[in-house]
Amino acid sequence: MKLRNQLIVAGLVVLGGASSLLARSAGAPQGVTGAPGDGICTNCHRTNALNSGPGKLTITFSDGSTYTPGKAQKVTVKIEDPNAKRWGFEASPRLASDTTKGGGDISPSDGNTHLAGTSGTLEWITHTSEGTRPGTTGSQTFEFNWTPPATDVGSIDFYVAGNAANNSGDNTGDFIYSTKATVASNAKPAISSGGVTSAANTKAGIVSGSWITIYGQSLAGVTRTWRDDEIVNGVLPTSLDGVSVTVNGKPAAISFISPGQINAQAPDDASTGMVAVVVKNAAGESAPAMVNLQQFSPACFQFDSKNVAAVAPDGTFLGPTGLLGSSVATRPARPGEMILLFGTGFGPTNPAVSAGKAFSGAANLANNVRIMIGGVQANVAFAGLSGAGLYQFNVTVPATVADGDQAVTASVGGVDSQAGSTLSVRRQ
Repeated sequence: MKLRNQLIVAGLVVLGGASSLLARSAGAPQGVTGAPGDGICTNCHRTNALNSGPGKLTITFSDGSTYTPGKAQKVTVKIEDPNAKRWGFEASPRLASDTTKGGGDISPSDGNTHLAGTSGTLEWITHTSEGTRPGTTGSQTFEFNWTPPATDVGSIDFYVAGNAANNSGDNTGDFIYSTKATVASNAKPAISSGGVTSAANTKAGIVSGSWITIYGQSLAGVTRTWRDDEIVNGVLPTSLDGVSVTVNGKPAAISFISPGQINAQAPDDASTGMVAVVVKNAAGESAPAMVNLQQFSPACFQFDSKNVAAVAPDGTFLGPTGLLGSSVATRPARPGEMILLFGTGFGPTNPAVSAGKAFSGAANLANNVRIMIGGVQANVAFAGLSGAGLYQFNVTVPATVADGDQAVTASVGGVDSQAGSTLSVRRQ
């Protein structure tokens, strides 16, 4: 099931010296910004607690609170403290979705800053000796250039820490400040050509009430799944962090968002034919993607691009040994064994189950389903919904099926599920 998760962007941070600002007047050491994985100035400037002084720290961007992928802009860090007489900072942009990765390129814009160091895609920028401006009181600013990634990577969080020093020549009496600012992409969402598919495979098309995946660019500024508290009175969320989807003008429930992918449940719709799918976020609406709304488009969920998602009644995952890594045990299915398969796009149930609503239990398919394993028709004890948009099939592996990877197809209404799905079978 392609309900994956994925990208954000993290930060810039301002800092002072390591042992004293005087000792670090040429710049702070790499990795003391306060960003995840970094230290912070109070590691050495220990007299006063973080953010305990009378001043404050702010960070602003020349393009406001948004960025255009690949377009450079100016970043300004301002440290204010009525008692300070010397100043320092350090900054490091990160992907908020993965703070081990850099969030674009930073470079000096004048003689007050220089790069403190790099590590992979990570970069740090800090003050120069000239930039500390000893004797200056009240406040001080540092400016530098930032070029965000060339493609939309979602929101970028800037973690900032700064040193308002007393110019005493040691590491006592200074105040360290920190803050965080978030910059979002201003690129409008765009759905890729052929980018609306079943959530279980790459087959284009939509079935009322079934799960779909939307691929594209700038779809969302964050990567996350829905939270339990966003399912209110049994109603699934139709917006996550301002990201919404409509299918044929009707709102769709959304389970997962990221810059490049959205997973949603198609709303109830009795019509068939070409319909418009539109993604909307804070930057605007996508151009409509025209997709075929069908009565049936069956697809089996898979553990990977080949092995069907199958479990034994006791919850054991069924597949080749080691399929899911050493931490999750798997074993082949056995001929004559009852197994559970899962899919989407199999059409209506009796009784009907409304899309966009939480569901647990059993609702039988309104149409007959045929499941073939290794070319032999399997006995189906149950076929229907067991969760919102999730179809479950309790089937017996035919006793005559040989050992090995056996083809699996599920058919309803004369339409077959995707080719290439297999189930690992082995006699014990």
